[in-house]
Amino acid sequence: MVTIYDVANATGFSPATVSKAFNSYPGVNYKTVDKILNAAKEMGYVPNIMARSLTTKKSWLVGMLFSEELYSCLRHPHFGEIFSSAQVHLCKAGYDVVIINNSADGDSISYLEHCHYRGVEGVLMAASNEFGHAVQSIVESDLKIVSVESIYPKRFSVISENYNGALLAMEHLYSLGHRAIAYVSGPLNRVSAAERYQGYRDFLSSKELPFYAELVAEASEYTAQEGHDAAIRLLSTAKGRFTAVFADYDEVACGVLNCFKANGLDVPGDISVIGFDDLILAEIAGLTTIRQDRERIGCVAADILIAQMQGLQLDSNYDVRIPTSLVIRSSCRRVES
Repeated sequence: MVTIYDVANATGFSPATVSKAFNSYPGVNYKTVDKILNAAKEMGYVPNIMARSLTTKKSWLVGMLFSEELYSCLRHPHFGEIFSSAQVHLCKAGYDVVIINNSADGDSISYLEHCHYRGVEGVLMAASNEFGHAVQSIVESDLKIVSVESIYPKRFSVISENYNGALLAMEHLYSLGHRAIAYVSGPLNRVSAAERYQGYRDFLSSKELPFYAELVAEASEYTAQEGHDAAIRLLSTAKGRFTAVFADYDEVACGVLNCFKANGLDVPGDISVIGFDDLILAEIAGLTTIRQDRERIGCVAADILIAQMQGLQLDSNYDVRIPTSLVIRSSCRRVES
């Protein structure tokens, strides 16, 4: 088995320098790190995780916590991509990733107990408000955390510019001549849904357009079925009074599309529809949408978590926002205003 001493002999650096390069310690020139890592790879060096933990007094483990019942974290159409991006970044920095849930060895335990059970140094969280106390116990613990869903006082979060993204969606519909724009929100107890809804309301106000409560329908879950049901409510209370719909999640927007088509309405001929997220299904459905940069969210969240775990100085801005962008497809058309 190749050891760090073999790598040290091959590269001409001391074993201490090689160890620092392997463990991502600050103060080692990046060219030196590259040379050492490349040599280690060519020599087939495999790090001894247990030995590294004993030497550094660190577990080199990061927990990923996802509090949704509908999907597992890596299969979720939005958070799965964020977590995958973060995992790649964390692994490059020498960390291994474990999934945090509420069971271990067949016994039911809390999220915090599982974190302690696995000995994680930090947690990447995509946790919604419904999981209140179970998640709050982690937020109030000494663990280093970064949230990619909710916002917590004096804790780092990395999420999209939801409000500005909503303004982008509304501006696009407005530029196409739409003035009567309905809105299908996600659960308004979620940060993202509340911020996007506020963007919708503020855009109407900025253009001196009236707000009508009957043009708003809330989906209780982020599913196509909920989008379909919300669209039914819009058609029953305000049919013919709107020319476009802004749905704040692509899966919900696809449910809206399906409902309109099932009721003999052409999209975009009769009604334009725009979503939010740019999931794979949006491309398949030809849905115009607002793109979240999930890869960037994952990378930035990983960087912030790594910096915390390594005791590095961080900016005091806890609420980090990632810009969104408009993706134009075939679900919207110009109308006479």
